[in-house]
Amino acid sequence: MVAFALQEQKQHIIFLEHANATILAEGISISKICVAIHVNFHVDLASFLGTGLTATMKTSTLSVASLLVANSYGSPFLSSDVSVNSQNFRSFVKRQGPGSYYAITGAKGGVQPRIEIRELEKAGGEMWNLFLLAIAEFKAMDQDIIDSYYQIAGIHGMPWENWDGVEGLNPSPNSGYCPHNQLLFGIWHRPFLILFEQKLQEVATKIADTFPTATRTKYQEAASKLRIPFWDWAKAIPTDQPILPNSISNETATVSFPNGTTASIDNPLYEYRFHPLDHSQINGTGCTLGAGPSGGLPQVCDNSLMTVRADVSASNYGNLEGNLRRGHASRRTSLYNLLSQPQTFTQMTSADACDGVSRVGNIEAIHNPIHNAFFPGHMSPASVSAYDPVFWLHHANVDRQIALWQTIFPETYLGSCAAGLGTWTIESGQLLDAESPLTPFHRNAQGDFWTATTSRNFTNMGYTYPELVDNPSNATIVAAIKTQYSGPPDVPVENSRARTQTSSPSKKELFLAQVKLPSYGLDDGRAGSAPYNVLLSLGKSSNSAEDIVGIASALGNANSKNDKITTVPIDLSSALDKAIASGATTADKAQEYLKTNLHYRLELGGEEIAKEKLPALKVSLVSIEVEVAQSDDTFDRWVGDFKEHGTI
Repeated sequence: MVAFALQEQKQHIIFLEHANATILAEGISISKICVAIHVNFHVDLASFLGTGLTATMKTSTLSVASLLVANSYGSPFLSSDVSVNSQNFRSFVKRQGPGSYYAITGAKGGVQPRIEIRELEKAGGEMWNLFLLAIAEFKAMDQDIIDSYYQIAGIHGMPWENWDGVEGLNPSPNSGYCPHNQLLFGIWHRPFLILFEQKLQEVATKIADTFPTATRTKYQEAASKLRIPFWDWAKAIPTDQPILPNSISNETATVSFPNGTTASIDNPLYEYRFHPLDHSQINGTGCTLGAGPSGGLPQVCDNSLMTVRADVSASNYGNLEGNLRRGHASRRTSLYNLLSQPQTFTQMTSADACDGVSRVGNIEAIHNPIHNAFFPGHMSPASVSAYDPVFWLHHANVDRQIALWQTIFPETYLGSCAAGLGTWTIESGQLLDAESPLTPFHRNAQGDFWTATTSRNFTNMGYTYPELVDNPSNATIVAAIKTQYSGPPDVPVENSRARTQTSSPSKKELFLAQVKLPSYGLDDGRAGSAPYNVLLSLGKSSNSAEDIVGIASALGNANSKNDKITTVPIDLSSALDKAIASGATTADKAQEYLKTNLHYRLELGGEEIAKEKLPALKVSLVSIEVEVAQSDDTFDRWVGDFKEHGTI
């Protein structure tokens, strides 16, 4: 046993089991631990070092490493009651036993809304504080525990291992459970998100129970309402504010602990630090970054001890913000088109075209450029993207868009389709439908799987979204969507108005670039295919956000080079409006102007890719007649078929 004397108002000695954990092997310095203990526990360092800990000590306890989140996160959820502390430590044990499956039921406390991350931070109070504390504690869990942050994130891709006893195919592919470019893409993430949400709330509840009597009830109430926040990457924002909120990109965050102290800690939304990075589990076999456009980009999966964003050794938020700004206006209008037009549920939620090619697009195609914006960081390859904390906020927003659309168009749902590319449990060519198991997610301990059918009503899963609280009318939802997504992209929402609402005609011609791209077409030099972006610009070929008028992306795949073609329509309205306003063209010459000036190129991470590497890629100009809505609570209506204006 190793004893550490942690001083607060009175001295208490907390005995932690010696687990032969080597601090230096975990990448933690003794000095960093001392600073964390001093800041977060208010322990006198001289007294602490007097217990026998020296700067050269190479052994400690796994409990301490976990307690400090293996990277100096403070986790001072210690009560003055030693029995409470021991209960907290004992709570992190495996819950799966022989013949018993992990029951995914979602968060408790009734149906509560997931809140946009900026709004959650702005509201502050117990909910925001508890969210930060819970995420930090969640990430600190031993990586071998079935419901640790590491294990849950690993379901999406690497490590190539079974979860909750759900066996992979034999031979097992280099693929996780997630079905990208397949029928089940959108709906598969629902039980995945509520699993994360369920565990997050469980951790938050235990933290809330340690607050003093005066504030405990408020924190317990906050825990019962806590859900994953979403990051609305299509939100209209002022030009002086970043698309990626500071609450995600700041290195530190201020929190208040149950013991009454307030301190600045490493921001738990900033990164995930592997403890340890096990190369037998996380490695280059799942990261198509290894080849990159020129075959020379490093493999962050092999080298980085923590998740990184838009760079290799450390996050680069200048690059990331520039990437997110590219095509932001067209992303908003393309999303508005997607939410406002009827089609089948399958067409809306998946890039798989088994219900026929969608003319308004799908949410998977709109979601892809967000992942690629983080290249060459962990969010780009699907095999490791779920380790980055921003993944959960991103996919909560994707689910929100699906929930909004299916509420407006409730008559359609998932059809059936043969799987193209296989996953850990789905064979290529396997017939999928609404009753297919969403592996590896069990609804109960007996082993019944979640399916698309059981996941259809998201309120039965314990959550909703702000626009859907209290079951509003379709007209109210439509008005909310138009307010949020049909106005200018770079002004506050409250000051925006739909472009078509100011002296708008009854009809207009809508121009779109139709990008047909191979989902797995860029050879990565190994067994799979690498991600890439198709950038559209008007007359210029620079990489600046101002010049890019649209973007379509492929995520690549570590296990396939199959040239599955996905069609991505990109709305050119915002770019054309700017050109008309500047005098570059007029409305009656829009077609001619776009045919002359619209260009595309391929790139990844700022490096251009030769078009010859993707001969199957086609970009064409199309238009369609639109009946313009004359009220704020009805959508525009697309009329007839596309007019083809040739390739570009």
